[in-house]
Amino acid sequence: MFAVLAVAAALAALAAPAHALQVWSGRTFTFTRADGADWTQAVNQDRITPLVWITRKNSQGLFNIAQETGYTAPSPAGTEWATGDAVNHASLTFLPWVQWAQNNPPGTIGVNAVVHLIAEDIYLDIRFDSWTGSSLGGGFSYTRAVEPVVPVERGSWGRIKALRK
Repeated sequence: MFAVLAVAAALAALAAPAHALQVWSGRTFTFTRADGADWTQAVNQDRITPLVWITRKNSQGLFNIAQETGYTAPSPAGTEWATGDAVNHASLTFLPWVQWAQNNPPGTIGVNAVVHLIAEDIYLDIRFDSWTGSSLGGGFSYTRAVEPVVPVERGSWGRIKALRK
């Protein structure tokens, strides 16, 4: 009987999705990579999740240094982009970053957008604030949503302390 239950539990674990869909909206974080900054340094990479670290060399487009060594269309790997708001992700049309930017990254400044982190199934709001063009150093900045804060339930010690008040 134990073996049957163990096999059933293992099959259930295999059938369960690794990540549930998440929408990040609201609280924000601004990431800036300065012109000429060393893109190989963690401080110059927006490490959004363990699988997506956005950066840029001193020219060309964005790439995911967690999965790529540099920009090659359709970088950044593991992402897709759309204009709009993350809460409306189901009705948006997602494209590779360079197509979404219409080959004109400076044209995305101030545009409300959504980046979908495909493997983790996370949709997050993002808006570019700056972009250094041509070969002038590779700087860029954006403001993006961060993972929502999940309230932590009180553990038994917290309940005991609350009762003692």
